[in-house]
Amino acid sequence: MRHVRKNAKLPKSLALVAFWLMALLPFGWPVVGAAEKLTGSALIVGNGPERYAIEALAKNFEALHPKTSIDFFWHQNARPIEEVRENAADIAITGQAEHDLPSTIVAWDGIAVVTNFANATEEITREQLANIFAGKIKFWSQVYEDGPEAKISLIHRAWNQNIRQPFEKFLGLENHRKLQAKVVEKESETFKAINGDIYSISYVSMGPALQARKDGYGVTLLFVDDIEPEYQTVLDGTYPLRRPVVFVMNANASPVAQAFLEYVLSPQGQRAIKIGASGLFQDKTSSVIKYYPLDGE
Repeated sequence: MRHVRKNAKLPKSLALVAFWLMALLPFGWPVVGAAEKLTGSALIVGNGPERYAIEALAKNFEALHPKTSIDFFWHQNARPIEEVRENAADIAITGQAEHDLPSTIVAWDGIAVVTNFANATEEITREQLANIFAGKIKFWSQVYEDGPEAKISLIHRAWNQNIRQPFEKFLGLENHRKLQAKVVEKESETFKAINGDIYSISYVSMGPALQARKDGYGVTLLFVDDIEPEYQTVLDGTYPLRRPVVFVMNANASPVAQAFLEYVLSPQGQRAIKIGASGLFQDKTSSVIKYYPLDGE
């Protein structure tokens, strides 16, 4: 059972989003011997949309190591890196490596740009996106031919979430916290806001976006720079909007935390990521990068 350590002094994590909770299938049976010798727990802190994929991987890991527990603190206001630095957590899930902590890319997540299905536009460019979220393009008539003279409704994500950070980095945006936009924290809230506003635009994790379209939500996933937002284009790196999912480890991480990282990077763990409904994928080219502090740094 997932729980938060009492000594973490953190609030309860967010409620599950029903339509996105699709567990990855466990592979294999719990093993005996070495697996049974691993005991203890690890605390993971994060605030991004990869939550359910990591939880599903943790469930598989616990099945292989029945005497272990992977605990989670997941909240939009969580400070993953700070918690690791303060020795309050074993693993921080982030969107970028830290130069002074062991950091490993375990998967990639596509970022889908979404609009209301009644909006006639089907594609957008990086330059247009940058100008829209910088506040320079304000009307749909500036985006596509025959577009209406209607103001674009921006739906942003919380500034500290690790989906907004790579999105803005990709577009070359900085310091746009004061931009006039509706700010939402959950993927489900984004879809509801899109459904209620024909002239809105936002961005979400690829897996939930594709699932929402499949489930009949009134959203359109826009082509970006003529590339279709799909699993394969994220996997092969042709889709331009994608972000790494990084495990940043505490230098004194527990043996369980180290073993969990090894499991996620193993063929078994990567297979679970690849075929799961999370929208996260293994990177075929350079899936692992590690930054260890040099002596004296």
